[in-house]
Amino acid sequence: MNKLFSSRRFWIGIAISLVCLWLAIRNVPFAEFSQVITRANYLWLIPAILLQLGAIWGRAQRWRALLNHRPGVWLSIWSHSIGFLFTNVFPLRMGEPARVIVMSERSKIPLVQVAATALVERVLDVAFVVLALVAVLPFMQVPALVSQAGVTFGILVLVALIGLWFVVRFRPLSERMLAAILARLTFLPGAAIQARWGELVEGLSPLTRLNTGLSAIIWTLISWFFSISIYWCVLKSFQSDARVVEAVFIVVALALAITVPSSPGFIGIFQYVGQQALVLPFGDKYTESNALAITLTSHLVYYIMTTGIGLIALTMVGESFANLGKLITSQQKPKPASTNE
Repeated sequence: MNKLFSSRRFWIGIAISLVCLWLAIRNVPFAEFSQVITRANYLWLIPAILLQLGAIWGRAQRWRALLNHRPGVWLSIWSHSIGFLFTNVFPLRMGEPARVIVMSERSKIPLVQVAATALVERVLDVAFVVLALVAVLPFMQVPALVSQAGVTFGILVLVALIGLWFVVRFRPLSERMLAAILARLTFLPGAAIQARWGELVEGLSPLTRLNTGLSAIIWTLISWFFSISIYWCVLKSFQSDARVVEAVFIVVALALAITVPSSPGFIGIFQYVGQQALVLPFGDKYTESNALAITLTSHLVYYIMTTGIGLIALTMVGESFANLGKLITSQQKPKPASTNE
């Protein structure tokens, strides 16, 4: 893990997190903040916790659909949960390779194929975020720059989807093109690259199967419904007249923000972006104080739940921090282990 902590990207992420954390708290009157915390109705956090479980379950079901239901539901849940755990405690979004490695090793599905389905998941998530942003913009007073950003993201998502569909739909053509390129680049391990390419395309193949694609889209909608509902419940804890549009916008803003390099668990950038996502467009209802309290509470619910379940998941699949971290950083093949599906 020393390679991670010595990387330039890690320290850039830490710097961004510290700046964002300072920006989030610098204008907050702490006497007012204390009142907001003490007056909140924390009973709303009970459904928020249950909804967090639902969000994990929905994402696990989507991953199973993309993998043709080959892994068991519990293996999918545990793999996803380990991903959340590693993202929470390690830098550089280590959760993504962690969950892919665990799923590949325990399900006996090739690593590249599993990674490809994880890529499809990200494309589906970005597509939903863009559509959600476009849906709520008419109900908000936002700068033209925000509307333009929504259109730009929409175009990028459309291009990505078309490109991925083309690669899979015309698989023989893409394989012939790759073979022709590798024939000229004789210094490259052509056979190995072609084998990995085949695994990658196989992982992307759900894009061309109607039933699988529809199932993945439905589970995407379900999991994001749970996520939005979590934030709506937290908003209701502090603001009794909170609207769904406010929950949707803060989810969209945070989903875009966490793509920026930051510290483990997105600390700092989560608080600042979440706070500003409420204050800037809904300033008549949210102040720096109650918006910060909302983002801190929502982050705490997410962090405690996903970290706790992730620790359980490590035990259930018979894995350890040290071994999994070594596999990620060294790119070694995981050793066989027992599975609990």
